[in-house]
Amino acid sequence: MTSVKNKTAPIEPLKKNKRTALGNLSNAATDLNKDSQENLNQVKEVKKSRYIGLPVPIKKSDSTASKNTTTTAAANLSKGNSKENLSLIPKSKQLVSKSEPKSSISGFQLKPAMKKEKMSVEKPLDTTSTAKISTSLSSLAVNVVDKPESIENIDTDIDEFNANDYAESIFEYYRSRDKKFKIGDYIKDQPHINKQMRLLLVDWMVEVQQQLEFNHEILYLSVKLLDLYLNSKRIEKEKLQLLGGAAMLVACKFEERMAPPLDDFIYVSDNAYDRNELVKMEIDILRTLQYDIGAPLSYTFLRRYGKCVKADMKFLTLARFILELSLQEYKFASVKDSLKACAALYLALKMVVRYEMINKTTGNILITSTENLTATEWNATLCHYTGAYLSDFIEYVPALNNLVMTASSSRYKTILKKYCHPVFYEVAKIPSLPESEIEILTKMCLTDKNPSFKRYKTDFE
Repeated sequence: MTSVKNKTAPIEPLKKNKRTALGNLSNAATDLNKDSQENLNQVKEVKKSRYIGLPVPIKKSDSTASKNTTTTAAANLSKGNSKENLSLIPKSKQLVSKSEPKSSISGFQLKPAMKKEKMSVEKPLDTTSTAKISTSLSSLAVNVVDKPESIENIDTDIDEFNANDYAESIFEYYRSRDKKFKIGDYIKDQPHINKQMRLLLVDWMVEVQQQLEFNHEILYLSVKLLDLYLNSKRIEKEKLQLLGGAAMLVACKFEERMAPPLDDFIYVSDNAYDRNELVKMEIDILRTLQYDIGAPLSYTFLRRYGKCVKADMKFLTLARFILELSLQEYKFASVKDSLKACAALYLALKMVVRYEMINKTTGNILITSTENLTATEWNATLCHYTGAYLSDFIEYVPALNNLVMTASSSRYKTILKKYCHPVFYEVAKIPSLPESEIEILTKMCLTDKNPSFKRYKTDFE
């Protein structure tokens, strides 16, 4: 006799399915049978009743009625369902079984829910208690303070994304955060770089922002990270461009939904550095700044402050052109972002007034005008929402005006060419203010008795 060996089929290796962030939700509904679907509906009703604090809705039987409410609830819930429904009934209220469900993932155990106070099912709802609850909840709401008649409410538009109820508090928090990101005169402690090198680097970063089509928040945040890093650590001249590229990479990961690949930054740098160097510099930036990179930006402040004068897109683009020029100037690195936004907005107001006055007689088509603006002077509304008087930032207006005046003669014209494009309404063609008018504005701020111009000693915040 020949012995026949049992031939077993080879075991196929387990296939590893790729898993998305939320898992495959498309097959979730089809895998449930009718009984399990009814069980889930029962659990949802029980959970819902626990959260809102109301008694569990129970359908009483027509034939029998028991005095014990808990046993009646268990009997009615089990009526018409399979025996598996009893596993959903707890021991205390006859609504959950003794054995709790285990997680399908090995080594993971769900935390038990916190015990709730027992409530009688047949006990009627106390109206006085609900009134107390509604009163306590109303006290937690945001306190809406009536503003004086001279201050216009700029948060009246119906847009859930603007968070109108919290916008004022959010920007007060931003201004408090603005004080924590102080930047000193770090060029004195940098033996290998100077102001001109920084200007060239920022000009390159603006060009990268255009080529890779990043939003403007990335540009402003990357320049902020650049200054914060140089304020804390020395760097060699050969690694300055690497620092700028890594700062933009960190800003992209903070602002963008999907950060661009590293090869894009290597490409725009013309292979000045490789992937490993870029990643190492990125880690060095985060460790140097202690991972606190959520700095408030002047670009964000300007968008908010423009609402105080009902600024349209053309006027707001002019103010952004002025503000973006300040990124290249080293002396503005130490200025608070909120005050830079105020100075750019105020200079844009004065530039538009003069530009409109000059071109009214010529009949030329205006790039922008004061037609839609509610104010062309610093007023109580701007003081209220910016937290700044005119005297707080008037010293920065002449420097910003000088940047606009010398932009056409500068060697680095990336920002000027950018805002001469029709996409940005060619706002860079609007002329700057003459020095004589800047002097008049400075003197007016010091001598005029307008309460929005000067912060007097009696004003405490």
